[in-house]
Amino acid sequence: MPDFLRWLLNAAKTGKPLPPGEFIWSPGKHFLFRQCQRAWFFRHYLAQGGWNDLSSDPSMHAYLLKYLSTVDSWMSTVLEESLADALLDIMPPSDGERTARLTEAFQIRISSHLIHAREDLAREEYLNDPKRTSFLELYYDTGEYRSASELLSVVQNRFADFFRCWGDSGEPSELASMDPLSWRLPPEYRTFPYAGQQISLRPWIYAVRRRMIKAWTFQFNFSGESGAGSGENRQSDLPSQVLAAWCARKYPEFELRVRKIQITPEGWISRTDRPEPIDEDLIVRSAYEMLETVNHPGGLTAELFPRLQTAPVCARCRFRQLCETQPVPPEEAAAAPSESNGSK
Repeated sequence: MPDFLRWLLNAAKTGKPLPPGEFIWSPGKHFLFRQCQRAWFFRHYLAQGGWNDLSSDPSMHAYLLKYLSTVDSWMSTVLEESLADALLDIMPPSDGERTARLTEAFQIRISSHLIHAREDLAREEYLNDPKRTSFLELYYDTGEYRSASELLSVVQNRFADFFRCWGDSGEPSELASMDPLSWRLPPEYRTFPYAGQQISLRPWIYAVRRRMIKAWTFQFNFSGESGAGSGENRQSDLPSQVLAAWCARKYPEFELRVRKIQITPEGWISRTDRPEPIDEDLIVRSAYEMLETVNHPGGLTAELFPRLQTAPVCARCRFRQLCETQPVPPEEAAAAPSESNGSK
């Protein structure tokens, strides 16, 4: 397997700096850069172009690992996509009661995702198309699930528990009562200028009505752990603050309310936030640090991407297979004080 320095050379052309105008900032990039710069490089640079059969083996490998999902993140994404589709499904007028129609359409959409996931996993479709369903827990054989069938059975039971809470939560009646024309669907990725950067805004489910913007986000949190490599952190306030910055430009003087619902083994944890636009200075500092790294005058070298020394995080990282030449530190080593400030 090529060493880390050769991967860098395969992934980037030294001496050709990345212009600031081509850089897009996002909360995910910010989280990952803060957590593990090596995983950040794998995801946002080494994996670029990995879809092409003519790209280098390390690039294709990183591209495959980039799309591994944890069970929690996959369920969260499926839930939001299914809810958005269900809201679209009930837009046309009908004689049926809208709340019941929404729940039925919601369940059908999630069932469709489960059917496709079962087919993808049975055929290991992700090996040819990394964007097809794949799970970190199965790929790395973490021991949490003995098979794809067991994993999907657990997922199905968690969704069943979700719908038992859903009916009593008041969320379906509020969602169904919104004027269909107020929804901005389907959700989509957007970029917009802010703080001198292009900012990436993830898809959100939201409606605009009477100078009020209401948004919803859902997160499953059963593992209680977060690993490097995903850049995902829906519990943070940054994604909703980015939404607030976009709304302030798109809908000046409108009030934004974000409904955050976390699904845990103990039940639902929900709250409503009124986020303020993200701090421009944070984005400026964050973007500067990232651009300074990839535009290093000495070129890209292994020393710029130190090995993380946090075993629990490394153990959940989707890119750890690319760090095999420098093994994941054992638990006891991670717990001991480090004299090297976290790098070898």
